[in-house]
Amino acid sequence: MKKFILNLLTVFAWIYQIICVIGIIMWIVMGGVILFGIKNPDFRAGFESSMYVKGVSVDSYVGVLIVMLLLMILMSIAAFLICRYARLIVKNIKQEVYFADSNLNLLKKLLISVAGYTIISIIDFIMLMTHRAWFIKYANNVLYPSGVTTGLLFLAVLYVVYLVFKYGMKVQEDADSII
Repeated sequence: MKKFILNLLTVFAWIYQIICVIGIIMWIVMGGVILFGIKNPDFRAGFESSMYVKGVSVDSYVGVLIVMLLLMILMSIAAFLICRYARLIVKNIKQEVYFADSNLNLLKKLLISVAGYTIISIIDFIMLMTHRAWFIKYANNVLYPSGVTTGLLFLAVLYVVYLVFKYGMKVQEDADSII
């Protein structure tokens, strides 16, 4: 059963990594369309009418959208790295490598990736709240605040796991030195 769950986690991590790559490509294409399309008067008019930005400079709105797209790209990269490091830890566990330097390094990289993802999520939430009138459809979404708090909680739990691993390795090294 343990091996089945570990294999299932590996498959889910691979699938999520593929989704992250598709997301990165999608965000880049969207940014390109916005940057190159905004020069076209018809595109600008359609953009103004569909995004409800009457009376607001379209260029400043596009600037905020580009920053939001960059944040989405960074979040997708961080999510990709989180899955990658988690998958590598699962791989080590399947090989019965538990308290090893490689796992500690992977946990540290995982912790940094989760911290980056959480920080980017907070910045994204602040951007949505400060430009609330522009993103009125999305700013009322209750998932953003809970997503930020969930990220902070996950970061705290992951840090505790990292500390347990770090001190567990020290205990194992002390036990090995006694023998």
